[in-house]
Amino acid sequence: MDMSLAWAAGRNALHRDGFQGACHRVLRLFARAEFADGDALRERIRVLFHAPLGVYVSQAQREGSALRLEFDVASEDITFTFRTLERVLPEARVGSVASRVFTHRVIARDAH
Repeated sequence: MDMSLAWAAGRNALHRDGFQGACHRVLRLFARAEFADGDALRERIRVLFHAPLGVYVSQAQREGSALRLEFDVASEDITFTFRTLERVLPEARVGSVASRVFTHRVIARDAH
């Protein structure tokens, strides 16, 4: 996907449809994975960030031998994300999927 075209399309939708129309193009996917030990966890993190799925990770947090992940995914890439997550990190369990809201866009829009 050409990110500059996607940005322009999202920006046009923002001006045409208002804030909510542009925001639903990006989704937040939350996942958690449990591991037996720290070595297994470190290996899975390495594999995850070397896979194409790694570019979607917006936040990763280690809690003991568990890994909490947050992905920012374009709505048209959600199927790819689920399939790749299942292949790369089979221990992961998806907690939820929600729309991503960018508060800086609201502030910028209100300033004009």
